[in-house]
Amino acid sequence: MKRALSYLLLGTCCAAIVQAPAYAQQSEESTGGLKEIVVTAQKQAQSQQDVPISVTAVTGESLAAAQVNNVADLSNSIPNVQINTFSNSPDSAVFTIRGVGVNDADPYVGTTVSVVVDGVVVGVNTAALLSLFDIDRVEVLRGPQGTLFGANTTGGVINVVTKQPTGELGGEFEAVYGNYNHVELNAALNFPITDNLSGKISVLHNSMDGYFRNYADNRRIGERNITSLRGYLKYAQGNYDATVIGEYVRSRNGSQTGILLAGPGELFYVPGETEKAFDFKRGLSYDQPDANDRDSYSITLTQNLSTGIGDWTSITSYRDYDNDLYSDDDATTLVLLQTHRRIKHHQFSQELRDLVDITDSTRLIVGGYYFRQHYTLDQQGKLDGFLPGLGQPQTQEQTNWSISGFAQLYQDITPDLRLQAGIRYSHEKTDAVSTTANTINPDGVATFDDPLIPGSLIVASGKKAWNNVGWKVGLDYKVTPDVMLYSYYARGFKSGGFTGRIVLAEDIGPFDPEKLDTIEAGFKADLLDRHLRVNLAAFYNFYKNMQVVQNITYPSGANSASIANAGKAETKGFELEITAAPVNGLTLTGALAYLDAKYKEYDTQILDPATGGLVPASYAGNSLMNSPKWNASFGANWQMALGNGTLTANGLYSYTSSKFTSYTNLPVERVGPVELVNASLNWGPDDAGWKIGIYGRNLFDEKYFNQKLSLAGIGTLASLGAPREYGATFRYSF
Repeated sequence: MKRALSYLLLGTCCAAIVQAPAYAQQSEESTGGLKEIVVTAQKQAQSQQDVPISVTAVTGESLAAAQVNNVADLSNSIPNVQINTFSNSPDSAVFTIRGVGVNDADPYVGTTVSVVVDGVVVGVNTAALLSLFDIDRVEVLRGPQGTLFGANTTGGVINVVTKQPTGELGGEFEAVYGNYNHVELNAALNFPITDNLSGKISVLHNSMDGYFRNYADNRRIGERNITSLRGYLKYAQGNYDATVIGEYVRSRNGSQTGILLAGPGELFYVPGETEKAFDFKRGLSYDQPDANDRDSYSITLTQNLSTGIGDWTSITSYRDYDNDLYSDDDATTLVLLQTHRRIKHHQFSQELRDLVDITDSTRLIVGGYYFRQHYTLDQQGKLDGFLPGLGQPQTQEQTNWSISGFAQLYQDITPDLRLQAGIRYSHEKTDAVSTTANTINPDGVATFDDPLIPGSLIVASGKKAWNNVGWKVGLDYKVTPDVMLYSYYARGFKSGGFTGRIVLAEDIGPFDPEKLDTIEAGFKADLLDRHLRVNLAAFYNFYKNMQVVQNITYPSGANSASIANAGKAETKGFELEITAAPVNGLTLTGALAYLDAKYKEYDTQILDPATGGLVPASYAGNSLMNSPKWNASFGANWQMALGNGTLTANGLYSYTSSKFTSYTNLPVERVGPVELVNASLNWGPDDAGWKIGIYGRNLFDEKYFNQKLSLAGIGTLASLGAPREYGATFRYSF
């Protein structure tokens, strides 16, 4: 019956929309052509077709139409972009662009793809899964963005821009109900206060019962319960405006719902509980809370001032993030491996920049940036599956600060040929302290507050500063007003640092910054009187001192995740995105991406399951993690008059080829090809302000993995992709 409903919805929607450019749901002009999409990918308002980098824009309108709830829901739909969650940290985000990503959730690992919200970098992966209601657009920038966005953007940037106050009375409301008791209630209200002062309030709520059931009692687990409040105040007078944004996000979710796969001979094998992957069942022990609580706060002040020496922008921001997570990592009803993680993180940032037209042919962006973040992580582990009563407490505390100056020049050599040249100098420093120990409970059942085993405490610390230079030089050429060719050479870097999760004192490091050089060339074309849009980008990336997390669980149960500078790696490929508006009301989209990502040098040590010791290993020639060779999609958006209103049908088919989710490329860590179909149908009377709709995601209930991580001799941790979801929506705006 459910499959029949899937076919019915798909057939009614006439195929598929929304993929990357499709997601942008580029509504048509009165002539039937594609509209211009304005982005701020280079910290200035530009048409997407005039930006000489590979960038995909996703508008808030299309996010709502496709029922995309958060950043992770964009996964598998944007060329050469993988967005997943870590199997043991469901609030975290794994962003991989063109094979460039990270493979651990702890804050010390840093990011290679930065999430930027209203001009502010989110410092840690564990705070990067954002709700996408009341969003103006999401811009996905591929390739190093270090000149304008700073360190830790070697893979790219996810630039999220929320809807700003309008200064007029108005609002919108959205209600969603779907299977798994999925409920969304979202509202936004704009209001004027004075002629120069306006405000806005957004309230978002998202809850569901969870996809999984517990082997112990068959009850639903993996509950989601998130509420956020966002408030704006905007003052505008003459050539000056200032906007204050305050946000609070409260999450009271259930524990993580990763699964464990293990067979006979592996330490955590439990008959009937560790053999099936896709029955959406797992064990959850009742000796600890089923809880993953998160609170985050932020306040941002953005000021703009137009002067005779350019347009000045100042962005001042403070963010605070607290997480209290209980995790039953063995995913069985037995008590084998469990953790309790408490993270406290805060960051402060200040950016000041000027955009100035020096002459009619010379434009310059120049600025400075300061960033400071501090976090503590207290992790208690119960290791009864290795030795009854054994525990492993670990702590991390790190402070990182950086200061940088940057400049990017745009010089018109001729009316059609432009030079881009940019540079950024950064000085950064990190202080780190990490500890590890073992505890024992004489009763043979570990708790999270057992006494330390004498002599087991190890304390390691480090302090180091680094200087880094990133740069970019390129050319773009307007063949016609609607066709642009471009190319550039850029260097980006990811910060050095210290390992947080250690077993031995020497695990702490430090590890050095990694550098990535990239060459990109492409073209962007609006053809046939803007009824056809074709964007193509080809790239070659070369890594030096690549950082890779080596997650090792020893036979004793002790776990470390040290970072090594792996050596060298290369990635190369292309992204092709096509959008067409053949007739009024119909928009067709397609995308094709290719990626070849390999380690060229990688000498390290791994755990020998037979001896429990470390032995030399080389992974040269292996594929980089989360780097599928092929990624493709096809979509359609159809609008037609029906009765006294408009019917809108959307659909998207996406294909992602197989990939490995660890640098080891073990067969058990291979994720097979994924084919997904999403669709939605909406209708509303003209000029009435409301519409109703139905939606379906993963309509054919594809069974697939997101992540897999092998623990030698123990089992394989894995996270599953979401099953089929469907529901109804109601939206009202005035």
